[in-house]
Amino acid sequence: MKREFHFIVQAKGGVGKSLHTYLRALSEAGSSSLFVDLDSSTKTSSRQLAFLGQDRFEAFSLLDNRERLMRDLFIGYVESLADSPFDKVYMDFGAPESEQLPALITRDIDLKEWCDELGIEAVFHIIIGGGGAYLASIQFLEKMRAALRSKFEIVIWQNLFGFNQFPGLSQELEDNCTALGLDLRRFGDFEPASLLGGQILDGIRNGYSLKDYPPGARLRLKKELKENFGDE
Repeated sequence: MKREFHFIVQAKGGVGKSLHTYLRALSEAGSSSLFVDLDSSTKTSSRQLAFLGQDRFEAFSLLDNRERLMRDLFIGYVESLADSPFDKVYMDFGAPESEQLPALITRDIDLKEWCDELGIEAVFHIIIGGGGAYLASIQFLEKMRAALRSKFEIVIWQNLFGFNQFPGLSQELEDNCTALGLDLRRFGDFEPASLLGGQILDGIRNGYSLKDYPPGARLRLKKELKENFGDE
């Protein structure tokens, strides 16, 4: 069985990459997986994933002092993890890192051949924000599709909170994913103004594990994890 590398990406900031990574980490609480924060701009995941402990979390920067993605660092870092004891590795790319990823993918080496040589399976999780973030999110998705050229699995994740006031965009996204044969999944339907939603968002900011939440919020999170993160 190949080791899985899951790349969580989106060049548009503020669409919920770190929220998605946090929920994924909760769903993987009892498994053999490593989470890596590559977001040098905010370090949000470093705060939110503290509950994993040092053995299952790393922070690593791929940018040089001019904010350029360093290809050799990326290649070397992934290769260093290819023989790690973890079955799955989840990497949270920041917006600057994500923006430069399509160019990195298409340079010098064939990414699919490289992954096959390492014996790893790469999956790209692309987060889509709603409202004013929608167009930029879709533009990045198109760049990634062009770079990956159907050689890798792509999973589209709709951050539901950002689409609450935009049902037309939600339908458009669903229709386009269906037409293109893309796997569309959803997450994050938490209402900040509600009691449970507020407790959950506070817990996320503070890096709570599931057991740290009040009973109602914990049950709501379990429902989220079962419905949206429980089938992989």
